[in-house]
Amino acid sequence: MVIFDEINDGPGFCLEGLAPAELDFVRGLITAQYLARIGTLQPDLVPIARERGIARYHTLPTTFDHGKSWPKAARLLDPKYVADFARMGFFRRIQAQFGPSATISHGELNWRLVRPNQPTDIGPIHADKWFWDAGYGYGSMPAGFDRFKIWVAVHTEPGANGLCVKPGSHRQEWKHHFETKDGVSKPVFDEDPDAIETELLPLAAGQMVMFHDELLHGGVVNRGNTCRVSIELTVLFDRAEAVARAAALRGELALA
Repeated sequence: MVIFDEINDGPGFCLEGLAPAELDFVRGLITAQYLARIGTLQPDLVPIARERGIARYHTLPTTFDHGKSWPKAARLLDPKYVADFARMGFFRRIQAQFGPSATISHGELNWRLVRPNQPTDIGPIHADKWFWDAGYGYGSMPAGFDRFKIWVAVHTEPGANGLCVKPGSHRQEWKHHFETKDGVSKPVFDEDPDAIETELLPLAAGQMVMFHDELLHGGVVNRGNTCRVSIELTVLFDRAEAVARAAALRGELALA
């Protein structure tokens, strides 16, 4: 599989995965941060939260407001763990195809927690490029570099929750505008989301989807019995190097 071709000239996405030990490691990092946050919000809940696990967070007798208690800052892993992700098999395969310039953007490893049957826990359909266009704290791209996004299933129930995508949507323009709320400019989709035929990817824990940053995607209301937990990262890469390597790999596959 030529990742560059799938993301740019194919459906706009392709699938990869973590090794079992890598999934356990990621789960451990997220769980530690989750329990630390619970300890800040409601210390008496830590023992029961540890016993039930993050996937059963929704069963805890919480007294705090969920929507206000899990801002992005509380869900970002320490940047020191970026080096661990960069050593994982999936990232080594990315660097083999895109070159050693491929890096994890801004050291951001952002995990999400989506409760069952809670529409407010998911965001609207969008393309990640819109957030870059809005200057959403990402700064400017290095000259000659491009990017793509990775979404990793950490705790999921395939078919009941996960990520939905619109295949091929990165090859056309979609109406949207920007609104400023609380001093932050955010993109707003101007087309009817119900008219967009998206596809729910049935990703099991440890599977991931790598996708173009202009691909339309979004969360879906969790119809499972447990919380959906995922983690996201953005990969920056030198475009000229990636194009050259993709062409070479294409040739190797043709001769195989």
